[in-house]
Amino acid sequence: MGKLSVIIPFVNEYPQIMFTIRNIAEELRDRTDFEIIAVNNYCDEVKAQNREEDKGGVSIYACQKGHPWLRYHRYEKKLSHWNAKRVGVENATGDYLFFVDGHCIIGRDSLYDAFTYYVEHEEEVHGTIHLPLTYKILEWHRLIYKLVNHGPVWDYSFTGYRDNSAPYEVPVMSCCGVLMSRKVYEAVGGWPTELGIYGGGEHFLNFTLAVLGYKKWIMNGAWCCHHGEKRGYHYNYDDYIRNKILATYLFGGRRVCGEFVKVAKGRPEVLQRMMHDVVVKANNHRQHIKRNQVMEIEEWGKKWVV
Repeated sequence: MGKLSVIIPFVNEYPQIMFTIRNIAEELRDRTDFEIIAVNNYCDEVKAQNREEDKGGVSIYACQKGHPWLRYHRYEKKLSHWNAKRVGVENATGDYLFFVDGHCIIGRDSLYDAFTYYVEHEEEVHGTIHLPLTYKILEWHRLIYKLVNHGPVWDYSFTGYRDNSAPYEVPVMSCCGVLMSRKVYEAVGGWPTELGIYGGGEHFLNFTLAVLGYKKWIMNGAWCCHHGEKRGYHYNYDDYIRNKILATYLFGGRRVCGEFVKVAKGRPEVLQRMMHDVVVKANNHRQHIKRNQVMEIEEWGKKWVV
């Protein structure tokens, strides 16, 4: 079937991260070729928030000795969930990639069945498969995303999961519990290096996939049980809005990004400076997407207007 690389970024997630790793290993062992790559994103930015590093990193590092499928890496340049994922991919050897947070439990057979289906129907899927989520670890209502704006703010929110006899296509979905081929990952250009910790990453992936002509699917009958709780860090609004400006520029170019900046919350001069900054720093990534896109975001959005 090919090798599956599971990428798990984390910051001060002990002991949840240990349970997530063991859970996924038990899901996949003796069934398929796999590796789990845990990427510790503790850095000076977290330390500056007066949060000391917990023992999750040293524990995972020590556990590598007994588990050949487990590898540990650090990303310390800045606080960025998305760049930690990028480092995971850079060190991955699998043909397929699964991204999940370090505070989740995968439902029995959910990942294995999704992986099997993906490999067997890769051409038909032509994109990504996502596991439906629960927001709290013991919650029984599964959730997916819905598209809530069609420009100039392209956004999403939670909605209820509907079960089905087979995977079904959706416009947007979470990046916690997402499975894709390396080919699809490379098509979007990978996780943008300019992304910070919170926001923007899901906008980037969902809407970049859209303009490139790729699809997103919900795996039927699956679970990714998520532990919705405060994290071992906090974000700031400037970082959040800059991430959204960056994502919008990458999938929509200057025109769509400019429309978003006009209505975004914040001081206009600050937002304009942010836009100029991301246009300069992310231009190569934008040009990669522009060369390969098959439609404008508005054209894609018409399909999903209810």
